Amino acid sequence: MPGAPSDPSDPTVLRPLTLSLDPALDRAAVVGWEAWEAAAAEAGSRRVVAWLLRRIDPEGGEAADDFQDTVETLLGASDPDDRVMARAELAEFLTGHDDLMADTLWDGVLSHAEATGDGDMLLDAIGHLAAIAEDHGDPLAAAEYHLAYLAWRRQPDNAGDPEDVQATFEEVIRLAERDGARAEAALFEFRLASFTRLAEADDPRASEGDWEADPTPYPIWA
Repeated sequence: MPGAPSDPSDPTVLRPLTLSLDPALDRAAVVGWEAWEAAAAEAGSRRVVAWLLRRIDPEGGEAADDFQDTVETLLGASDPDDRVMARAELAEFLTGHDDLMADTLWDGVLSHAEATGDGDMLLDAIGHLAAIAEDHGDPLAAAEYHLAYLAWRRQPDNAGDPEDVQATFEEVIRLAERDGARAEAALFEFRLASFTRLAEADDPRASEGDWEADPTPYPIWA
């Protein structure tokens, strides 16, 4: 799955909003969610909360209590489901305040959803990751996330609401048009129409498995 831009010369790169006194956490946040959570566990919840507060609110208006329980659960819970819920809660809070950390944490939620086959969680994480990419001027990366959901949904035994597939197609079409890929937008409109006919006919392929005759994943435009 695509991730946040990482080229320092790219103006859309998601950068930390402020410098901090914990460069190890700064570096790990850029590397990825597993590296950051390992560094955070070593630093401890109090330092992590202080680090987060400095990044999102250097003026000190946010209270540590807003984060403490969530961070402690993320770093210390033995149940992976508890950890991923804390990860998603923290990512939700950070979205729009610190998009680098939000992107990093949502990627961790996405990884858990893929590993467990949780389609609803997968769709939620992809929606947030795509929105962050688009907000930072990269509709192509945003579309790649949505196409990744369609590729997952088309796998044997993977199921979901047909309306989620239709909404995902609509997002891909919108992003293709925004990116100037008019021919690709028209092609995805055709694919959406074909899928909608299956859904209206209550074809089981609209709810589970691959609805296409060709199993090749949909390509992204250049």
